Amino acid sequence: MKRVAIVKTFMRPDIFKACMESLIASGTQEVLVAFDGPPEYWDAHREIVYWANQRIDAEIFRFPYDYGLSACRNRLIELISEPYFLMVDDDVMVTTNIWYASPIMETEKKIAAATFGWLEKNIFFQIDAWDVDIKDGKILSKKLRWPKELRSINGFVFALPFDFVPNQGFWSRRFFDEFQWDEHFIIEGEHEDIALQAWPTEWKFAVCLNVFLYHMHDREDEKYENQRFSKEKAARSWIYFFHKWNLKEYRDGDYLLPYISPAIIIKNETIRETLDKHLNHLRWQY
Repeated sequence: MKRVAIVKTFMRPDIFKACMESLIASGTQEVLVAFDGPPEYWDAHREIVYWANQRIDAEIFRFPYDYGLSACRNRLIELISEPYFLMVDDDVMVTTNIWYASPIMETEKKIAAATFGWLEKNIFFQIDAWDVDIKDGKILSKKLRWPKELRSINGFVFALPFDFVPNQGFWSRRFFDEFQWDEHFIIEGEHEDIALQAWPTEWKFAVCLNVFLYHMHDREDEKYENQRFSKEKAARSWIYFFHKWNLKEYRDGDYLLPYISPAIIIKNETIRETLDKHLNHLRWQY
């Protein structure tokens, strides 16, 4: 089976290059890239893919500006014939051994995705994995259902099933014969939407508990932040989402590991060694 990855990129060529370097280092054999960013970023992205193409099979497809995350992913997935593939955003670096985790996709037929949490640049960990709960028919909320099953694959430990998992990881090609990313979503809401599509079915999602991918998102890049977290784009997406699913609210809550920084973990002082302890030990011996 050919190791194929897809990447959607927009306007951060330096970060995109680090993503591509990590994919090459991991033994990925083919990378399909979708670009829908501002025209002035096109040449830089194309040059990175040209560089990558000297080492692996790499191809970049240019789409209209702001064509959308969902539409870009769908166009790339349509080109894939392998039973599963690796999907990452352009600001994610994968581990060099990530393909050793891919056999998780072969453990049963109805695994839609097996994905990974992330470590962010400012040292925040998160595993955004949870289960769907619809309260009063109108309120989508996060919930964790137990028990979960653990599966160890070449040292990678996965938990399943979940209704929603992070988006970076392995995805089943056959899953996308039944479902698609809804192309009404340019950014925001598309991931919750595909979870609700799959929720009534037998498809399962798994998440890795012991390996995190590096999320290079730079929250100080104001130009990108204004695009990625545009209030206008978010409003259009979420209004469509609520109308589509006949919902009124989306409540945050339980997820496997919330954003957590080691800096905020309480560290209690304890006594490990004392002079008196060891002097007393010597006195006891002699």
